[in-house]
Amino acid sequence: MKVLLVNPPIYDFAAHDFWMKPYGLLNVAGMLKAHGVKVFFFDFMDRNFPKIPKFKSDRFGRGKFYYEVVEKPEPLRFVPRRFKRYGIPLKFFEDFLKSIEPPDAVLISTGMTYWYLGVIEVAQTVRKAFSDVKIGLGGIYSTLLPHHAQKVINPDFIADTSIEQARLFEFLGIDRKEIEFLPAWELYPKLEYGVIKLTDGCPYRCTYCASWKFAPHFTVRSIAHALRELEKLSRLGIKDIAFYDDALLLRPQDGILRFLEHIEPNKFRFHTPNALHARFITPEIAKAMKDKGFETIYLGYESVNPERQRLTGGKVTSDEFWNAVENLLVAGFRKTQITAYLLMGLPDQPLDEVEQGIREVTSAGIKVMLSEFSPIPGTPDGEKARRWIDLDEPLLQNNIVFPIVRYGYDEVSRIKALKNKLNQGIAKT
Repeated sequence: MKVLLVNPPIYDFAAHDFWMKPYGLLNVAGMLKAHGVKVFFFDFMDRNFPKIPKFKSDRFGRGKFYYEVVEKPEPLRFVPRRFKRYGIPLKFFEDFLKSIEPPDAVLISTGMTYWYLGVIEVAQTVRKAFSDVKIGLGGIYSTLLPHHAQKVINPDFIADTSIEQARLFEFLGIDRKEIEFLPAWELYPKLEYGVIKLTDGCPYRCTYCASWKFAPHFTVRSIAHALRELEKLSRLGIKDIAFYDDALLLRPQDGILRFLEHIEPNKFRFHTPNALHARFITPEIAKAMKDKGFETIYLGYESVNPERQRLTGGKVTSDEFWNAVENLLVAGFRKTQITAYLLMGLPDQPLDEVEQGIREVTSAGIKVMLSEFSPIPGTPDGEKARRWIDLDEPLLQNNIVFPIVRYGYDEVSRIKALKNKLNQGIAKT
């Protein structure tokens, strides 16, 4: 049995390697290898691919993707920004397909809903090279919009979640065995960072978020297994580790604190790009994170407006956010290691609320990262967006697009410029 796994290119106005790896696809690869399947792997978003220009990474492994400017699709013509195709040029994928044995199946990872053009490109190219090959999809786009994916890509299989093992084995015609497996990080010739998860799901139901559709119930994974994942990354020479959890700090005695008990100080640098729940950062947790090598702390603040905090799900209050910051500082973190996520572009959100949040947070010496709202069908805030856009066109679910629709390009640019200016002032202190 031979299976090709592909992480597609990204079509968007902007994309950055912010510890971005196809963790689900790598788990599938590891699972298949453990079952004796011959695996071929191609990641269009591998910045270390030897035949493309290399952009310098920062000290934590993040950096720019190679890109080419392409024509904007019709639904996005009104956006006054260049549209780009990020990732390895198609000709290198075509050459790769010529170099491998014909696979029995191709599994394609799907990212954001509005990145589906890259999935189409991969599916068309694979079918051109191997006319009768079976194609399966898994990931965010195919989970949230399976009917759209079926219509425009016409795959033979769509996983309802990122790794739905029983149906996947049935699709591939493989007898499933109870075998432990680890993500197949060795498929990358060169690796600058790794990612890991200790938990699945999130107990909150924020009005703008669809993470619960991937894991309806919050669970803590096997810590022993997570430690084996970490040890594998360590053997590959990896020091920077990003957590992909949606609720990393929940049930800490079973999860994060138990995990950190086994971590040697100064062996790793941990990062939290998915944001931590501020209300769970107790003095004990803050000290444990500091002692065991957490380097960058991202906190979900979302809004300084108490009513907005309540209406969107009540996962944080201003007092909880500032208590978390205080606990982190007492534990020894520097202010420059802490970043607050603030939402911009919610259907009912005035822009002055965003500006107020930027000024409040940065005035305390904490950097801000704007989480531009992506309207997701089936979520309360996503459905409200139908007033402004055709929500059934995934390209218009782009997080860059909707704030421009809501506020106008000039106002969005003004707010971003303000955020950048105030962040830069913090970086110089």
